[in-house]
Amino acid sequence: MPKVTFMPSGESMDIDGETTLREAAHLLHVNVHDRCGGMGACCNCVVTVLQGAANIQPKSTVEEAVFYLAENDRLSCQCRITGDVVVSTI
Repeated sequence: MPKVTFMPSGESMDIDGETTLREAAHLLHVNVHDRCGGMGACCNCVVTVLQGAANIQPKSTVEEAVFYLAENDRLSCQCRITGDVVVSTI
């Protein structure tokens, strides 16, 4: 199972490919500032991929429409991982 680690807290867990980064954050009690229930509408749940960018599925059409996302920024509600990743919630 892939492992996700949230920085700066260092909280981590193994997740399956059906779990989003948002869902993993909630299970670990890590705040990703989401307000829309994981629908991609609020665009507040931005995380920055620090390691393992190749282990995340490509950006969704929802993410592509968010003009202010930097290259390594992702909406946690839209991300499913395929391998180990380290992300920052700051």
